[in-house]
Amino acid sequence: MKQLLQLIIIALLFSSCTKQVDSTTSTTDTTSTNTGTTSTVAPKVKFFNVMDYGPVNVLMNNKTINSSLKTWYPTTYQTALIGTNTVVVKFGGDTTRINVTIDLLAGKNYSCFIYRVGYNWKISLVPDNFTTPTSGNTAVRLLDFRTQAYFTFINLVLNSAGTSSLTYNTRNFLDHQSYSYFTTFSTIPSGNYTYTVFDNSSGTKLKSDALVFLSTNVYTLILMTKADLSPTDALQNIQVDCETNY
Repeated sequence: MKQLLQLIIIALLFSSCTKQVDSTTSTTDTTSTNTGTTSTVAPKVKFFNVMDYGPVNVLMNNKTINSSLKTWYPTTYQTALIGTNTVVVKFGGDTTRINVTIDLLAGKNYSCFIYRVGYNWKISLVPDNFTTPTSGNTAVRLLDFRTQAYFTFINLVLNSAGTSSLTYNTRNFLDHQSYSYFTTFSTIPSGNYTYTVFDNSSGTKLKSDALVFLSTNVYTLILMTKADLSPTDALQNIQVDCETNY
């Protein structure tokens, strides 16, 4: 009887340990779930050229996305595959500059930014997690792609006639890749806004201009600098591009 009790106790302990690891899910899983149902909706990708070297050609899964993707003119959202996708970027005599694979989750939207640091061509894949803002509101985020003047942290303040404001503090080149919360969207009242860019350390105003955010739209503000400027000159010539995600 004593031996039987020992066998039962060992069996129960083994069963308990097994249950602790049984439900582990891989972080690279390419499905997304909603109330327990696996999504089969294809993901979508919007491509941006955030450098001033000229138009590029983009192919996804061997299909040409845009024969002339220029700065300031991103593509519309393109349907991709659930899981692994191949992205090829060509520039100058049809020469391949980037050839990479990206893993995409079902039912999700993404923005893919093409940029260059020195002679190295790169992409930055950013999740576009948003819901359509309610009437009278808009959603906005800020991404920093200043390849020049990258050493200086900046602040950007959005103001709407004194009734609404949004501040982005201590932003820097590609900081969204280290801090994922910078990829999220903030909801603010739609309407006319003025943005002002400040040097974070000195408080010096670097740039100011007007923007209009339409009701129920979703926007990404993109900070850029021209490659032919010195870091000091680039800091005084930050370009702010406002693009509609949705």
